[in-house]
Amino acid sequence: MIEQISKQKIFDVIKSIDSKIVQKIIIFDEVTSTNNEAKKLIQNGEEEGTIILALTQKTGRGRFQRIWESPKGGLYFSIILKPTVSPEKTTLLPLVGALAVSSTLRSYGLSAEIKWPNDVRVRKKKIAGILLESDAYKSHLHYVILGIGVNLNIDINVLSDEIKNKTTSLFQEHHAVDYVKFLKELLLQLDTYYLLFLNEEYETIISEWKKQSDTMNRRVKIVSSTDEIIGAAYNVDNSGFLLVITDSGEYKKIMSGDCLYFDEL
Repeated sequence: MIEQISKQKIFDVIKSIDSKIVQKIIIFDEVTSTNNEAKKLIQNGEEEGTIILALTQKTGRGRFQRIWESPKGGLYFSIILKPTVSPEKTTLLPLVGALAVSSTLRSYGLSAEIKWPNDVRVRKKKIAGILLESDAYKSHLHYVILGIGVNLNIDINVLSDEIKNKTTSLFQEHHAVDYVKFLKELLLQLDTYYLLFLNEEYETIISEWKKQSDTMNRRVKIVSSTDEIIGAAYNVDNSGFLLVITDSGEYKKIMSGDCLYFDEL
């Protein structure tokens, strides 16, 4: 089931892409985390548009330091970005990543939907996730690392009992797909949405995100390290923050946290 992935084909695909964002790719058989490798490369002067891709990760990371299980057959990469924007605008980049993944999955005929802030799901099961890390000082943004993990040609039975019942993959939902072709389509989608971001077309990003999201108009419970909010998700603002009206009638802006749907609890 797990295809032999040709590194040369990946290099050839990167060369063939007419992209404003993708400049080069560095491929590892295994790393602890592609985001960690990206940080090391940035310290050595690596520029924007470098992709760090690994065939497996020992300790792939999700949000809130959770482990992203990364067996062979999945797609795991991070891309270094250095947009000339204020640090506050980087909160839109997880939406950019989620849109690129969701749009790619939809091109394969899957009914992919985005769960705020950055989970991509098929039939209510997680198939992909986005992790954004950045470094800034005051109004100067040094860099952004956008990490993307997609359960591609994975038999979910190899995953831990803790997550396999709420996880799916392209192999599970569709059939095994060509790893390199999927990567190429995903990078082209990422290029499209990142250019919208650079051109400050934030409303277009938000509008498209809402079309592909299943969070709007849902009764939700938002859990953070300090709070728990229950109410109805009615919109996202131009920073990508979730807007919720609580059961007591308060209007809340949610910047981060776990979003749980009541009808799935």
